[in-house]
Amino acid sequence: MINVEEGVQLLLKQIKPQTKTMELELLDSIGWVLSDDVYAPFSVPHFPKSGMDGYAIRSEDSISASLDHPIQLQVVGEILAGDDKEYQAQELTAVRIMTGGEVPKGYDCVIKQEDTDYGEETVQIFKELKPYENYCKIGEDIEKGEKIIEKHTRLTCSHIGVLASMGISKVRVLAPLKVGIIATGSEIIKPGDLLGPAKVYSSSSYNIAGFLQCQGVDVKFIHICKDEKSLMEDMIKNEIEKVDLLITTGAVSVGKKDIIPEVLEGIGAKILFQRVNMKPGTPVLSSIYQDKVILSFSGNPFASFINFQVFFWPILGKYLSNDTFLLKKGKAVVKEGFLKSTKLRRYVRAFEENGEVSLISKNHFSSVLSSVLDCNCILIQEEEREIRVGEVVDILYIKGSMSFI
Repeated sequence: MINVEEGVQLLLKQIKPQTKTMELELLDSIGWVLSDDVYAPFSVPHFPKSGMDGYAIRSEDSISASLDHPIQLQVVGEILAGDDKEYQAQELTAVRIMTGGEVPKGYDCVIKQEDTDYGEETVQIFKELKPYENYCKIGEDIEKGEKIIEKHTRLTCSHIGVLASMGISKVRVLAPLKVGIIATGSEIIKPGDLLGPAKVYSSSSYNIAGFLQCQGVDVKFIHICKDEKSLMEDMIKNEIEKVDLLITTGAVSVGKKDIIPEVLEGIGAKILFQRVNMKPGTPVLSSIYQDKVILSFSGNPFASFINFQVFFWPILGKYLSNDTFLLKKGKAVVKEGFLKSTKLRRYVRAFEENGEVSLISKNHFSSVLSSVLDCNCILIQEEEREIRVGEVVDILYIKGSMSFI
């Protein structure tokens, strides 16, 4: 039996960062990982513009201006945002200008209209201005040639706005990880099928698939295989080429129908590890077949949930060269609940709020999945340690259910 950290490291040694790319429309790229550095093709703004409604003036013409001693300027024109007009800047002249309008050459500041008498042919100004006051210089936001977003950045809505300001309508991103899921068990049926005697719906595979899709993983298939060695061998052989990584659930323990170890041996897969110091999900197994990682999780719904949370996200983080896919770690004070000591490291469903964590259920059976609806984190209980109210514990935050969070 190995520790979780050892298992993760063994897996990461098998993962090569993605190099394949694809092009997406700008809005479709939210949540995807940028494949290359992005440099500004031009400065933003690319012309000097007004920061507010007012008058473009020469700062030297405003010296000593005040309410008691206004200075009168001749208004030689008007510029609205989007206008392409040229005016000759001369002594004691002004150009009426709106926010975003291009400031004509020779004028080095903009006096806001509230500091004037709103004149049309002539305007009185009541304030002295410094050079470049209320004046947006070329490149004030972004300089031409500046690296604006680094490669392997996971694109957010804010990135989209910056890219749009550059006129960029399409971006290149890393191609997604392709994952297939096979649920094993003669008792398992797909949601939507008629529930017969002694049958159960395949919840674990859909739970995992949901997390995968929310993080941009390409789920190629969800299959169900009966507890028959030959069927499972054929399914893995036939489907492995479609994916970068395969996940199986069930049949990894020591029961009569726990066929996965025999199946992997039969197809010539290389075992990376089998059995990990964790509860639930101790029998978790990982192997390599045709240079593809196979993760074989427990068949119990919550146990497979924990196996997935602990072992999958580090893989995705390395594959896409981005640590935002890793589960966020934290510490919290136990607000309520008690856990007796255990011989294995235990992962317990919990709810954290304002630095305090509560155990959300007294029923911690690995066969119970519904209680995850009420938890937002996993409490980590190290072996041989009791957990009591007031103690500080380590937690892992579960990824949100909204897409790309």
